[in-house]
Amino acid sequence: MRLLKPIELSEILFKIFSKKNNGRDFDTILKQLKGLEGVVDANFVRILNKEKDSIQDGSVMRSGSMMPAGRMMNMKDNGMMQFHHSRLLKISSPVFDADRGHKTVTLFLNILTTGNELIGKLEIKMSFDYLLKDIIKLGWWQSDMACLVDQSLKYVAHTNMAMQGRYSLGGGKDPLEMAIIDEMKTKPSGTVKSSGHPPKMIAGFYKLDQIPWTIILFAQGNKVLTRITAYRNGFVLGSFILMMIILLLIRNHVGKTTDKIKILSKNAQKVAKGEYGPPVEADSRDEIGQLVNSYNSMVKGLKERDFIRDSFGRYVDPEFAKFLLKHPDAGKLGGQRREVVIMMSDIRGFTALSETFSPEIIIRVLNQYFSHMITIIQRYNGIIVDFFGDAILVFFEPFSDPIEDTIHYGLQCANDMQARMSEFNREMKDENLPQLHMGIGINAGQVIVGNIGSATRSKYGIVGSAVNITSRIQATAGKQEIVISDTAYQYIKNEIPVEKTFDAVLKGVDAPMKLHIIKGIID
Repeated sequence: MRLLKPIELSEILFKIFSKKNNGRDFDTILKQLKGLEGVVDANFVRILNKEKDSIQDGSVMRSGSMMPAGRMMNMKDNGMMQFHHSRLLKISSPVFDADRGHKTVTLFLNILTTGNELIGKLEIKMSFDYLLKDIIKLGWWQSDMACLVDQSLKYVAHTNMAMQGRYSLGGGKDPLEMAIIDEMKTKPSGTVKSSGHPPKMIAGFYKLDQIPWTIILFAQGNKVLTRITAYRNGFVLGSFILMMIILLLIRNHVGKTTDKIKILSKNAQKVAKGEYGPPVEADSRDEIGQLVNSYNSMVKGLKERDFIRDSFGRYVDPEFAKFLLKHPDAGKLGGQRREVVIMMSDIRGFTALSETFSPEIIIRVLNQYFSHMITIIQRYNGIIVDFFGDAILVFFEPFSDPIEDTIHYGLQCANDMQARMSEFNREMKDENLPQLHMGIGINAGQVIVGNIGSATRSKYGIVGSAVNITSRIQATAGKQEIVISDTAYQYIKNEIPVEKTFDAVLKGVDAPMKLHIIKGIID
């Protein structure tokens, strides 16, 4: 664009003055051209003969003699010649002029007459530094080295004084210049690097659109790539630091998460064994914190359930308690009417004994007595309904077994309980305490079986008149006796020997009831 400014101005001025038909204003054209920025000088060369100039190797070969512009204008006054129109025919290859101590580019514009006859040339010298002024100011430009080459790869001009003895690109067989030539054959612009890391030199070329030249810029690789290298190194270092921070954060977060999961997994294994331990601390509000809270809530619920189960298990065998908890009706309030076997035991003369000894001794004796009896009851899957002082109320559910088998279980349990009293009395004797004796009553009848109570507190038990009758039957049993109702006896009368049969008037029963004392009790 800088190179075309004086050419465009010359064409405009010549068009204006040719219309005025005033050749004297030619000095004004030269004055205007000299006033342009970057123009070192402007002159008109008159060709006296009519031979055409030949242009060779980028220089003008003048075959005719020259005449200064002033004399040419005088000739016009004599009517010898006039300028009707002028136009640019060709931009000749510029000449490198070092006489003025700086580099210039000389442009020649052909001046034509109305008959399209060449009569002179307009010389315009421009500073090469001015042409490359903006390029040198570029921020990445560090070497202050550039050149222009024409289509034949000859140097038009360059900024490096060390290259003044060279006339064409690639003349010295420089690898970088040869690589530039190869790229220029196929591309209008590009970048070429020399060998090395970073490369010693970097060159960029661009073919001008309106001028048959190519501008080539050279720079030292370490200078051009300094910022890029620094940015790359900074980016790599920053990325590494950022990645390390991310890894530390991930390790810290994932490490805590993993630790919590390990703790939960370890505690879950303990919970499976019934070992709950303290709650796990929830130190976050994320998903892991929610998981810990859920785990603690689950353990709390399991503790409560186990408390209920353990409380239930005090009265039945733990395995049988699990079976009952799995039973469809075991966890529901209410119950079902069905036939069960009921057993009640009581220590004879214990009321009088309790008035003799201190409460601490009485409680210790009862606990020791109950520990023996409960073990046997649990062995036969008896369900303890309650303790009434020294009395124990138990029932046996048939479930899938026939009622006859259930009555057998009740009788065997009662027999073993009476047999265990011998061992219990030996312990009492060792402690200088009086011996105790027990009476047992067994009955079979329809009762309501299920959870009795409310939603907040309930127990698995039985309700019905058969329970009250069993209590009355137990009251008729003497020391070491097992008394069974006739209702229950009818199921097993052919299998169990009876020591005595008698009729008893029971409280709350209208008619006397037939009862049977079972033989085979071990003293």
